[in-house]
Amino acid sequence: MTRWYKKRFGVKLDPESEVLTLIGSKEGIAHLPLGINNPEDINLMTSPGYPVYQMGTLFAGGFSHFVPLLRENAFLPDLHDIDPLTARDAKAFFFNYPNNPTAAVADKKFFAQVVDFCREYQIIAVHDAAYTELAFDGYKPPVSWKCPGPGRWASNFIPCPRPTT
Repeated sequence: MTRWYKKRFGVKLDPESEVLTLIGSKEGIAHLPLGINNPEDINLMTSPGYPVYQMGTLFAGGFSHFVPLLRENAFLPDLHDIDPLTARDAKAFFFNYPNNPTAAVADKKFFAQVVDFCREYQIIAVHDAAYTELAFDGYKPPVSWKCPGPGRWASNFIPCPRPTT
């Protein structure tokens, strides 16, 4: 996995401390709130989005704050519209690009903005990277760990097996 990740995304991961093999990415996404949330904590998530973001948050006793994906923003969340008090209390921000169900794509600038936002508010950026290998016309979807800056404020969930070409 670490060799593929380095080849595909140009990011070196420590297999002992930065890679966790799961039954599937859905399992990891659903169970992550149980490890990071206390009852009544807030998680941010895009809407529309994968229902497991909200279900995992509910199982952990938390609350979901939905960040809309609107056509006028190219189906990218407007981070400036998130209330700073809500962001201050949030523990995680769940999102996925290439996006399902909108088919929107995000560039490296977007990922850098998300990581900066999450770093500012000490939120874990949870990138559901399920569709990074489904791209066309030369587009190569990035991941949030490719963003510069100190510390890792991001978690990427990539289902396997994936093509390794």
